[in-house]
Amino acid sequence: MGGRWPATDPLRGGTLGTRPAPARRIWRLRRKKGSAGAAEWGCSALWEASGSTWSSGPQGVLSTASRCRARLSAVCSPVLPTASPRPGAKSKCWSLSSPWSSLHAARRNICPASATPLLPTALEPLKDVHLGLAPPGRGPARLTILSGHYLYYHYGCDGLDDRGWGCGYRTLQTLCSWPDGLPAGVPGLVEVQAALEDMGDKPRGFRGSRSWIGCVEAGLCLDYFGGPQGRLCHVPRGAGLQGELERLYSHFAGGGGPVMVGGDVDAQSKALLGVCLGPGTEAYVLVLDPHCWGAPKTLSELQVAGWVGWREVCTTFDPNSFYNLCLTSHNSEKQLHSQD
Repeated sequence: MGGRWPATDPLRGGTLGTRPAPARRIWRLRRKKGSAGAAEWGCSALWEASGSTWSSGPQGVLSTASRCRARLSAVCSPVLPTASPRPGAKSKCWSLSSPWSSLHAARRNICPASATPLLPTALEPLKDVHLGLAPPGRGPARLTILSGHYLYYHYGCDGLDDRGWGCGYRTLQTLCSWPDGLPAGVPGLVEVQAALEDMGDKPRGFRGSRSWIGCVEAGLCLDYFGGPQGRLCHVPRGAGLQGELERLYSHFAGGGGPVMVGGDVDAQSKALLGVCLGPGTEAYVLVLDPHCWGAPKTLSELQVAGWVGWREVCTTFDPNSFYNLCLTSHNSEKQLHSQD
């Protein structure tokens, strides 16, 4: 039995290809019946016989190497700095190593062509970095956040300089650390790439590359590594996340875990940790941003820098972008094994 992506797959787009392959386990997304509005997709494992066809279509808008290379920082950092503020955060202090300030940094600190930026050392991930944040809004509201615990993975936290291309991997690592908030079972970036090759989702040579990944790849890897269950949801272009707020509220209120989100125009992967609705038409989401480059030592340092915090939905998400969501929940199979 061969696996194919749907010909009009909104999650990836493109056309189907054929490729002879040895027998191996592959993965297919299938649309759930009866889903209204945003399309929900589930992952199903298949076995592909030698010589059968499979999808070798595009690797997704979030996996374009040329786009991520263009955003790589040009800064040569001799030491790992403290956490630099998130772009748009209310702070007057900017680190030259911030990937968004690379143009200004390059003008003031140009590295020789032969110079290679020193890689940071591995850090111990901080846990539950949203704790202590004040609720948003100015009055009564419906507020809910995720249950359980998680670790904050971000650029360079394991000693690998992945600025400009690793945000999807880091968000996936945060998802894998839930609900226990432990590093056990959290795959490294190369392990994720090798797994996607092994599943047949990516071609040979993907391992060791700087290609992006998004929510589709995250959903496959959650199942592959035995992490929490992932449910994919596609939000069409122009809809934004306004129409998904009740779904997200129910997800977190029902004990759900972090939600990965990413799109095409807005291609920066991030995690959602909670929702606050009201008063009136106000709506906020609790965002965990993996683009931090530095060595944050405390929760308050990250919160002041803006890498975790409540953001207004209408100004945070681009209505010109489609979005994919990967909603995590407890792995029922893992719970059964633990009870045995």
